[in-house]
Amino acid sequence: MDEIIQPFFEQLATRGYEPLLHETSGTYRFDIENNGCWGVVVKGGVVTTTQEAKQVDCVFACDRELLTRMIKGEQNPTTAFMQGRLKIIGDAGLAQMFQRLFRIRPETAAMSRK
Repeated sequence: MDEIIQPFFEQLATRGYEPLLHETSGTYRFDIENNGCWGVVVKGGVVTTTQEAKQVDCVFACDRELLTRMIKGEQNPTTAFMQGRLKIIGDAGLAQMFQRLFRIRPETAAMSRK
């Protein structure tokens, strides 16, 4: 898939409980143009990921470059949405909560530069 995107979702799966989402429950799908999709499930702050997600509460749709920039913290998801570069379908409140996780951890970023 990608040197940044795949490690980001794999790392999300290892987080387990995410305090920033402690009151959040919902399902997400990231549709990445010409690069497949990833699903994320949050239940009371516990995060899991999958590469199969059909019926979800919230969909983020964008190209690989934009998602990579959001993960790296170089692009604010809200700004990308307002510019029409990021499409959000479904529960906008869930989208706003997930924005908190669009920061790749330093150890994952270091892996991607190898």
